[in-house]
Amino acid sequence: MKHLAKSALCAIYKYSGVMRAQETLAYRAGRSFMTILLFHRVTDDIPRDGLTVGTGWFRDLCKMLRRRFNVQPLAEVMRLLNEGGAAPPRTVAVTFDDCYRDNLFAARILAEQQLPASFFIPSGIVGTDHVFEWDRGLKAMPNLTWDEVREIADLGHEIGSHTVSHPDLAKISEEVMRRELIASRQRIEAEIGRRVRWLAYPFGGRANFRAERLPIVYEAGYEACFSGYGGFVDPSVKGKVIPRDAVPCFDSLLNLELHLSGCLGWMYALKRRVGLI
Repeated sequence: MKHLAKSALCAIYKYSGVMRAQETLAYRAGRSFMTILLFHRVTDDIPRDGLTVGTGWFRDLCKMLRRRFNVQPLAEVMRLLNEGGAAPPRTVAVTFDDCYRDNLFAARILAEQQLPASFFIPSGIVGTDHVFEWDRGLKAMPNLTWDEVREIADLGHEIGSHTVSHPDLAKISEEVMRRELIASRQRIEAEIGRRVRWLAYPFGGRANFRAERLPIVYEAGYEACFSGYGGFVDPSVKGKVIPRDAVPCFDSLLNLELHLSGCLGWMYALKRRVGLI
């Protein structure tokens, strides 16, 4: 019942014209932002959870993104952020973490829809039988091989680093962190023959990366560092860790569209005020 009520409210908000009017007014007022979407798994082999969306839902999402959004590679998002100009309305980038083999399926669907994406790879896990601790007890989910990573790159997507072994960067020494970042970038570049510009740090929470260590990321040859916690990309994050929005937390494509349009800020503020967030 709660889900139906929420869906009905979202539909009224969109189809009444309120959503479009709110977007137009915000853009005219100079409010400019972008959103980076974060995925991990696209599979029907396990139920939807905090890391997983189904294949049919993902196909529908890609179609919606192509029709209604300005989907750009991370390079364009970062150019717009660094140059300080107004981003085109509904500018979105798509990213994946962790090198599950089903990412190849997702990469192919994205390519069919002519949508660019970035895939962040823990280089030491590619081609191995490694099972992440949070996946123990679930149906086995193979990891990408290097041939499959190269296929993703050949489809026009970008490959970024997710370190070598997926450690919590806030809990290891600076020297170990530096080795993880440099070795991962070098290995990926050697395997795919392309430059690696971006780092997504493992686990992605605010507590999993120390802000004072950001210079190490640049010293290791990266141009930006991406998180896994939510938030829009606007001028306030320039030179900092860049936020990404995890998509599985959205119940429906309509709910996600409203979020990406920036029209739900008032609702989030209300929820925080009453303690629901």
